Amino acid sequence: MAIVLSGCSPTYAPLVRAAQYGAPARLTEGQVEVGGSVGGFGLPNVVVPHLAVGLRDWVSLEGGANFNIGGNRDSWALGFLGSRFSLAPHREQRVHFIGDLELGLGGGIGGARAGNEMASKDCMSCDGLVATDRTAWGGYGGVGAGVQIAWFSLYARTRVEASTATNVPATLWPSASLGLEFNIVKKVALTLAGGYLGYTNSADTEHGWFYQIGIVGFIDAFGPRPAHATPVPAPMPTPPRPTLPPAYDEPRPDDDAPANDDASADDDAPADDDAPAGDDYEP
Repeated sequence: MAIVLSGCSPTYAPLVRAAQYGAPARLTEGQVEVGGSVGGFGLPNVVVPHLAVGLRDWVSLEGGANFNIGGNRDSWALGFLGSRFSLAPHREQRVHFIGDLELGLGGGIGGARAGNEMASKDCMSCDGLVATDRTAWGGYGGVGAGVQIAWFSLYARTRVEASTATNVPATLWPSASLGLEFNIVKKVALTLAGGYLGYTNSADTEHGWFYQIGIVGFIDAFGPRPAHATPVPAPMPTPPRPTLPPAYDEPRPDDDAPANDDASADDDAPADDDAPAGDDYEP
C-alpha cells in the first residue's frame, strides 16, 4: 500500500496497522468479529486480517496481522494488539451518531533503507539488508466519527502511526479516510474506504492515497452481563400487639355498689337508745 508512494530509493519503517477500521461502534458487548481488509494503490498487495471481542458496548480488544506482499525489498509482516473505545449513546434510534478512539502496539519485520539496495560506492547509505532482515515495531492511535442510518454507515477516520526498524529512522504515518459500511442484519459488514496516506522521517517524505475493501462476520459469543438490581431492604419486623386485660363475665365486686353503702345503712337503722326496754319499761 505504501510502497507505491515512494521514490526509487525509499526509506521508511513499516506501518503497524495498515488498514483502517470500519464503522465506529459496530461491535457490542458479547460479540466477536472476525474479518479482514485488502487494499493498496493499484493491486491489493496489503492484507490485514483481524479479530475483535466486545467486552462492553463501549470497549473492545483487537488483534491481528499486517502483511505487505512486495518481495524482499518491500515486504513486511507485523502483528498488532489494541483497544477501541466506542461512543454510540442512541443505538436504539434509526439515525444516530457513532464514534470511537483506537490505541494499539505492534511489531514484526519489515522496512527499507535507501530502497534496500546492496551497499556500493554509488549508495553509501545502503546497508545491504532486505526487508525481512529488519526488526520493526511501533504504535498507532486514531479517531473515527460518523452517522449510522439503520443498516448503513457513513464515517471518517484519521490515524497517526509511529514506527521504527533496524537501521531506519523513526517514521510517522499520517492518514485520513472516508468510508461506507453496509451492516447486513448485524451478522456481516461490508466496507469500502479510501483517502490520504503518507510518511515522513529524517531521510524521506512521501504522500499519496490508498483504498481498501473489508468484510467481517459477527458471532454472538456470550451475552451481556446481567444488570445488578438495587438491593431491597428487609421489611421491618411487625411489633407485637399489646396484651389486653382479661374480659370479665361477671361484674367485679363493688363495681355496682353505690358509694358509702355502709354509712347509708347506719343512717337508716333505728338507734338503740330509742328501742323499747321490754318489761322494764314503764311509761
